Amino acid sequence: YSGSGDNTIRVWDMTQSVLVLLYTLTGHTDDVRDLAVADNTLYSGSSDNTIRVWDTTQSPPVTLGRLTDHTDNVRALALAGNTLYSGSFDTTVRVWDIGC
Repeated sequence: YSGSGDNTIRVWDMTQSVLVLLYTLTGHTDDVRDLAVADNTLYSGSSDNTIRVWDTTQSPPVTLGRLTDHTDNVRALALAGNTLYSGSFDTTVRVWDIGC
């Protein structure tokens, strides 16, 4: 996966000797700044102040929802167990329970 300044996420096939683009995911309205992956879920943080949650079992991946508590750019994502941490230019770190 890669995030981009064109507001998209690209999904790559890395099993070949060269990278092959599989999908381009849209939904964010500003730069995609950080990505985190856990099991079959992709989290994307953006300058649009949101985190999108993607189901990677689908082809192409689909948005399951958005986390919208930040009031400025989401610049960092980290996963630990059933917890997602997000850091933002709004000077907060949010803690999200992503467990079942």
